[in-house]
Amino acid sequence: MHPDKIWIVIVILIVILAGSNLIMFAAARGFREIRFGRSLDKDILSHPWKKENDKLKELNQRVKDLQNNDKK
Repeated sequence: MHPDKIWIVIVILIVILAGSNLIMFAAARGFREIRFGRSLDKDILSHPWKKENDKLKELNQRVKDLQNNDKK
């Protein structure tokens, strides 16, 4: 074997490994953005039932108001 050819093989292997890692990293980042999307807000992810809780609080308040009106 020639030492010059060994260095060429080593450099090609490093380029292939680095390139494949970059491609996999880009694919993983792309999958994450598609999966969670930009339409989903961080607030939705951290408080998934906030919308329903707000509706239930409003309903609870209306029921209390109706009960107070009936007592008067």
